[in-house]
Parts: sequence; structure tokens; C-alpha cells
Amino acid sequence: MNALSLGAGSAAIVFAFASAYARAAAPPTGDVTRGAEVTTACQACHGAHGEGVAATGGPRLAGQTAAYLVSQLEGYVSGKRTNPIMTAIAKTLDAQKQADAAAFFAAQSPPFVAVDARPTDAQLARGKLLVRVGDEKKQLQACANCHGPDGSGEPMATPYLAGQSAAYLANAIREWKTGARHSGQALMGTVASRLDDDDIAAVSAYLESLGQEH
Repeated sequence: MNALSLGAGSAAIVFAFASAYARAAAPPTGDVTRGAEVTTACQACHGAHGEGVAATGGPRLAGQTAAYLVSQLEGYVSGKRTNPIMTAIAKTLDAQKQADAAAFFAAQSPPFVAVDARPTDAQLARGKLLVRVGDEKKQLQACANCHGPDGSGEPMATPYLAGQSAAYLANAIREWKTGARHSGQALMGTVASRLDDDDIAAVSAYLESLGQEH
């Protein structure tokens, strides 16, 4: 056997191992139909189509990217995010079921849930300022810098916030502020620490109001 044959054989082996590793490392592809079955347990808190539940502050999941939704499920499994209900559910889902559930919600586009809360004009004005411009005195950049114009989201980077439950948003900001939520803490922890209770209420109310315009 000559050196050329040995080289070709070694290359083939390396390629085979690399291909096998790539297949093993690649995340599973989600299936919307299977996801509809997997997500039956999610409906009580997130609605049948991921529209959210206003009465409980259950967040809207519909239309978020599948990659973002999977990352949040993984966060509950790893402990980066904590919630007794979500942690218990997430730990029952293997990687394929996570992908299926995420694919289902990502494909949904139900109407935004109507809410009874009526924020004041001052709250909406302050929230709009924080979302669109920020606050230089507090060294706060605009939410739009990361989350897109009026919180519309940046695909494959950040989730949309427009139309999201104000109760959910306020709770999430407080979790970052206290350090209870570790996913995204490097950036959101700093932002949240500079928001007082009035600002948290204002930015959450403004973002929720954007869904009421549709």
C-alpha cells in the first residue's frame, strides 16, 4: 500500500467521523403537527395558539422564533431560568419535543389578547421614550437598539416585545434586577438595575399597548 492510498484512506475516515459528529451535533428539526400535540399542556398558561393569557399574565409565544423558544426551554432545564411549572414541564421534553413545541408556536399568528388595563398617558409617554430613545441620565440605551423598532424583535437575535403581557414583562425585568433570572443577565441585568418601579411599569405598559393597536 503506497502513501497515496494511506492518505486517501485517512481522509475518508476523518470525513466519516466529521459527518457523524455533524449529524449528532445538529439540533433536531421541529415539526408543527407534532408540536400541536406536545403543547396541549401549555394551553392553560399560554393559550391554544400561544396568544397568551391576560388574566394570569401568561406570556405570548406565538410568532417568536423557534430558536429563541428552544433556548428558553433549555434555560428552564439548566436552571438559568426558574419557574416551578415551566421547569417541571421543560424537564419532560427531550430535544425533539422541545423543537416540535417551538416550531408550533413559531408558526402561529393569533390576534393579540385584549387587556383591561388602562395605563395613564404619562406612563405611555415615559414607556415610549424608554423604548425608542432611552434615558441618557440613567445611562439607558433604547430597548429598540436590541429588540428592534418598537420592540418588533430581531430574528435570530432577540425576541419581540411588542404586544407582550405587561405583567410578564414587569416580572421578567424584576427577575433580572434581583438576579433571579440568569439567561441574558449579562446585558439585561445592567439595564434592569437602572429601572425603578415606575419605569418598569411604564415600559411594560407601553410595549403591551402596541399589541392593542392591531
